[in-house]
Amino acid sequence: MPKFDTVVINGVLVSASDVSSNCIGIKDGKITVLAERFSDDDLRGAEVIDAEGAYVMPGGVDGHVHLCQDLQTGPHGLGGRCADDFLTGSRSAMCGGTTTIITFATQTRSEPDRSLLGVVGRYKARADATGSYIDYGFHVIIVRDDGDVLEEEMPRLVSEWGITSCKLFLTYETQRLSDKQLLNVMYEARKNRITTMIHAENGDAIEWLTDKLEERNKIAPYYHAWSRPPAVEGEATNRAIALAELIQNPILFVHIGSALAMKNVRKAQTRGLPVYAETCPQYFNLTWNDLKKFHDPSCFENSKMICSPPPPPDASDADELYLGLHNGTFTIFSSDHCPFRYDDPHGKPTGVLEHAESMTGEPEPESCLDGHALCDLVSRKTGAFKFIPNGIPGVETRLPLLYTTALQTGRISPQKFVELTSTNPAKLYGLYPRKGSLMPGADADIIIWHPDHSFVPFSLTNDRLHHNVDYTPYEGQQFTNWPRYTLSRGQVVYRNGQITGKVGYGQYLKRGQSQLATAQGRKQDPRRVADWLYE
Repeated sequence: MPKFDTVVINGVLVSASDVSSNCIGIKDGKITVLAERFSDDDLRGAEVIDAEGAYVMPGGVDGHVHLCQDLQTGPHGLGGRCADDFLTGSRSAMCGGTTTIITFATQTRSEPDRSLLGVVGRYKARADATGSYIDYGFHVIIVRDDGDVLEEEMPRLVSEWGITSCKLFLTYETQRLSDKQLLNVMYEARKNRITTMIHAENGDAIEWLTDKLEERNKIAPYYHAWSRPPAVEGEATNRAIALAELIQNPILFVHIGSALAMKNVRKAQTRGLPVYAETCPQYFNLTWNDLKKFHDPSCFENSKMICSPPPPPDASDADELYLGLHNGTFTIFSSDHCPFRYDDPHGKPTGVLEHAESMTGEPEPESCLDGHALCDLVSRKTGAFKFIPNGIPGVETRLPLLYTTALQTGRISPQKFVELTSTNPAKLYGLYPRKGSLMPGADADIIIWHPDHSFVPFSLTNDRLHHNVDYTPYEGQQFTNWPRYTLSRGQVVYRNGQITGKVGYGQYLKRGQSQLATAQGRKQDPRRVADWLYE
């Protein structure tokens, strides 16, 4: 019987702490041995992968991916529908070097969705319906503060489903929580050691600014950015930090997009608070100018670039955000893959179909669902940014973008790359050391890059990608490397541009408690903290 199923040789192994020249032995889906070299006997019968001096890293862990979500909240019930399901989303992820994704099971405010367990069960059924190429887990989005549900079901989310994280919103009318509701949910999350993720934008400020823009007829997609200047993220991060400190609840800010919000996080961390932060590729590679790149600022095609928070006003924020990657302000680097098609009435065109003024004199929205009619409509209309689904695709480009813009330029080290994209997400979300490591006993989730000296840089086009979206916001961007091999639990699922994995191979992951998001046991200031809550 062969000693190993697969071995990786001649690679530069990178962990979150070290760089070495070891080889990897894999058996039954696990890393079993790290060695300086293998003998001929060791290699006999094994598949040998020669890394040819390239970086070998733990597979990417993307802790922020939206799949199979319906956000049909517009006046005509169209709203947004995620273009990717678990099949297409996981396929795209693995082709970009990601071997674990954590997606969202979304509660709504409708009465049938009071039960968080019911919500999770329905999303698991969606995953089962298609299968996944790679391993996956769930966060739960909570938009209600029903005391009986939180008290009864949060412990069961942990024990029965291994769901140890929840996401809360400070914006979006259908999802945001008031400060009191936020405290109610965070309080129960703290009792169950559930990591609290916060989407921090001031919803009231955004609505007020949107109203003022509409009064001035500034409704084209470009003005989405004007409705969400960095100040609304800055205020919301400050407020959430104050509330979390009050009840001593660790929090993670998702998709921090501005230097202003990053500085708020850094200040809290300097005071010793358990405050963590995530950022995403769009905040390093896009700016407000990208919201007017198609033809002119009023062109509806600019809706392809809309996400929330929007990219920063100019590239100066990106320079500061890179510093946040380098110095540890940012704990993780995720994609926030939130895919909406441009040729789908449940995608970006919702911004026209749900906008009454744009539809004046036009057929009813249901008559525009044909592809040609929809294309004609959006080519003639400005639409209104407030009806456009917020989100862009990026699960496949996350790692290659960071490699190109940060690792290869020397802005971050190889170890920091692994820490941000794999090890820290695994630790934060209760998957380490099974995921996010190259140590013996870990799942053999591995990325092998191309040797830098032999890789031919290319300009990205959407047809190279494997998602179910008809565009990429990074069209034309130069890439200087891309994963050559992706291994998921020992199986080569992507090799030299070809998919070799099988849908359904991915397993659901029950996660443990976070190894990072813990309150620190230092003396608390009674002027800031309600210690008596836990007496």
